[in-house]
Parts: sequence; C-alpha cells; structure tokens
Amino acid sequence: MEQGFKTEKGIPYYEDTQKRSIGQKLKKIKNTLLGNMAYSCPIKKLRILFHRWRGVYIGKNVYIGIHCFFDNLYPEYIYILDNASVNADCMILAHFNPMKRFSQILSARVAPVIINEGAIIAVRSTILPGVKIGKNAIVSAGSVVEKDVPDYTLVKGNPAKKITEFKYLME
Repeated sequence: MEQGFKTEKGIPYYEDTQKRSIGQKLKKIKNTLLGNMAYSCPIKKLRILFHRWRGVYIGKNVYIGIHCFFDNLYPEYIYILDNASVNADCMILAHFNPMKRFSQILSARVAPVIINEGAIIAVRSTILPGVKIGKNAIVSAGSVVEKDVPDYTLVKGNPAKKITEFKYLME
C-alpha cells in the first residue's frame, strides 16, 4: 500500500445497502448534493472545493473539467495528485456493489483510484475501481480503464490498451 492511501475492502451487496444507518444516508445525501454542485459548476476552483468537501483528495495545480462524475458513495477513495488533469465528462468509480445473486462471480468492493502526478485523463473517459494511473500517463478520450496504467504511457480504447511509452520524449 502506498503511504496514506486507503486499501481495498469488501462492501455490502446492493440489496444489503437498503439497511443503511441514518448517518450513512446523510453522508450519501451530502455527497450527492455536493457532487451535483461540482458537476455543473462553471468555476474550476469551486468544482475542486466541492469535491474536496465530499472527501476526494485533490493535490495542487489540478484541473477538473465540467460534468465529471466522481463516485457518489466512496469519494474518499479517489486520489488526484499534483498537476493532474481530469477533463470534461469523465467518470471515476471507486466501488462496485452488484446484486447479491452474482456473489459467486462478482465481489462487492471499494478500492482506491489513484491518478498520479501529471497524469491526463482525456474527455469522456471512465476509470474503474482499484485503478492506478501512473505518473505523466495519458488516458485517451473515451477510454475505459480497468487495469493500472504505467508511468509515461498512453492508453486508449475500451478496454484501454497501451499504445506507446514516451518517457524518453520527456527527458
């Protein structure tokens, strides 16, 4: 585990989420309201502030575009490090809780999503739970990332596949 990041854990299957405590329901309402405010806010600094209030870790000099959706139940599992860019219409999911009937083949879990320093997530990309985007990596527009992306690597597609490494170009 990297220092300070949360670790993956099991969570209730969908049917079991109906038994949430009042505190859990209030947290969901808070996250939904702040998430909706951030989603359509035309001012970048306010978008970042609303997401931080939800629990998303956002480093220095980060860009978050308009209409981005960050996990509504576990935003505290999302880490966007310094100088990273998450462009418009992106989706970052930190949890997956399928119906209980799928428990033999799918795990209900929450896992951290880490977007490392200098990474770029291009428009309309989706990052799935447990994915780490490497330092200065680039996720091409419209990609669905289900596996870690190494440092200085360009990926694209659904599912995202490595296109090239470019560290030598940045030295």
